[in-house]
Amino acid sequence: MKVLNSARIPLTFLIIGICWALFSNPIITFFYRHLATTEQDSYRSLNDLIFVIIISYVLYVKIKRQQHKITKSEEEYRQLFESNPNPLWIYNEKMRFVKVNNAAVEKYGFSRRRFLKMNVEDINAGTDNEILSNYLNEHQEEFRLAGIKKHLKATGGSFIVSIVSYPVLFNNEHCNLVMATDITELIEKERKLEGAYQKIKTANEVLLQIAWSNSHELRKPLCSILSLVALLKEASDQEREEFLRLLEISSTELDYVLRQNNEKVDAIGLEEVY
Repeated sequence: MKVLNSARIPLTFLIIGICWALFSNPIITFFYRHLATTEQDSYRSLNDLIFVIIISYVLYVKIKRQQHKITKSEEEYRQLFESNPNPLWIYNEKMRFVKVNNAAVEKYGFSRRRFLKMNVEDINAGTDNEILSNYLNEHQEEFRLAGIKKHLKATGGSFIVSIVSYPVLFNNEHCNLVMATDITELIEKERKLEGAYQKIKTANEVLLQIAWSNSHELRKPLCSILSLVALLKEASDQEREEFLRLLEISSTELDYVLRQNNEKVDAIGLEEVY
């Protein structure tokens, strides 16, 4: 389709030129046959001149329209580049910035002039950050066609960005167009969610341990105490002393189990349940 559109104008002029060459001379000869040959030649020359003038004017109009479309398209793309809310820049094969948008200037804090004197590696802080490394490992497939970088600001601060790069031809030079999206907050939120999940997981494990303790360790001294209290009601003086000793031992065991469970609850930040 694009080839046909590109060839439409040349084909149109070719057909018009062939028709003009084939039919204009016979028409002039027919209508001016009563004139001398030299006069007919003059009309033919004038006819050729008129054809050249018409073709030149039509070509001029077509070229002007095409230039207007190109200029309008370039302006639209320039506006899209400059007004994009995400930082955008173009760098060449030498890794030097050749164009940056307003969002990049505002986000990174470098002036446009300073940017154009810098190398792409000048804003790269590496990927040795622990949070960033973990995030990269977990999202390797998701960002297979992009890149995750830790970038530096002019103030010395850093933030994490998702990089998407596209090859472009800019000023007759092979370059790359880059869009950077700040994902620092996203990674921080995921880190907090992961921490909360691990805390809940730990709490569940502790609660399971406490539930098992209630079913096994706590039940034994409690049953012993209840049994000894019942025996004390009918015990003799000699038996009462022995039962009290056993009751003290069972109470100590019960207190130990309760304290152990409360320490486990305190360790996970929950209120005591006993």
